[in-house]
Amino acid sequence: MGKISVLRLEVDDERQPFDCGDPDLNEFFEIDSRKSSLELLSVTYVVQKEGHLVAFFSVSNDSLKREEVGREPLKRATHRMPKQKRYKSLPAVKVGRFAVAKEEQSCGLGRRILDFIKAWFTVGNKTGCRFIIVDAYKKSTGFYLRNGFSFLSEKDKDDETRLMYFDLILAINKDDVPA
Repeated sequence: MGKISVLRLEVDDERQPFDCGDPDLNEFFEIDSRKSSLELLSVTYVVQKEGHLVAFFSVSNDSLKREEVGREPLKRATHRMPKQKRYKSLPAVKVGRFAVAKEEQSCGLGRRILDFIKAWFTVGNKTGCRFIIVDAYKKSTGFYLRNGFSFLSEKDKDDETRLMYFDLILAINKDDVPA
């Protein structure tokens, strides 16, 4: 697969040509990632393989809130937590945009990047983040399901995107997971 590196993309950094086959994601990378950074809404990272841009993702702070997703879906997402620790909202990181270049798709790179993000937010637990959430395009839900994500609710099953989550406690050594 080759060695990959992940670099934070600053507002003024040059954007290398990128094509993932989705015009909306391509436009986000080229134009909107700058605006989003300027507005302090998200940070975009590029993934390079041997110096060539092969993917990007953006992350921002978020949370799972009971009033937005409903009591039952939040309860399902937090059933592993002790009852007294089940707050009305729980900290999450949102992967807002995530794309792999067309020539690198179906090679396992997307899985490697998600594994990196999972480890990034659990090793040293830098932000007190419990979940990764995504608004997955319908065509991408299978990818996220194969990578351990679950649907938060059935309310959005007919929408263009589905809210999905991954409980980061599952990325930590199973022996350390509270019952």
